[in-house]
Amino acid sequence: MRRKKPEGYKELLVYKRADQLRSYVFNITESFPISERRRKEHMRDSARSVKQNIVEGWKRETTKQYKVADSQLLIANSQVEDCLKDKLIPKQIHDELIRRCGEIDYLMGRLKIALEKKIAGKGLVQNDKSKYEEFLKEFNLIRLPDGRVIEKGQKGENG
Repeated sequence: MRRKKPEGYKELLVYKRADQLRSYVFNITESFPISERRRKEHMRDSARSVKQNIVEGWKRETTKQYKVADSQLLIANSQVEDCLKDKLIPKQIHDELIRRCGEIDYLMGRLKIALEKKIAGKGLVQNDKSKYEEFLKEFNLIRLPDGRVIEKGQKGENG
């Protein structure tokens, strides 16, 4: 059995997006008032946990850790809704956070499906491929011949 690259998770688009979400949450919660210290910590912990569970899932032979990451993403999403209602963040930041959480949720779902099929010894069916192509187009992404997925215009697109 071929061993995975120890830090191969860093090549996963879902990991990259989770890392960006973590940074974004850290930045927007910086301006929260001291009275919101617990919420600030909770939001940061949730965003950090999504990323950490992707890393843990990379080393496992099941999708369990990715399901834990899903739960943390749901918590982060709920916190964002509360922050808007409590006027801690403007609608524009709320919408951006919800969009980012939705993208990660989709990517996490695709990763789990692919892993479950791999574990079961099946490949992608044509319907899965067309949904994946729609997703790539929606988020301005392209798949390179080597299998990597990058944003259009990103370095590496032509080589």
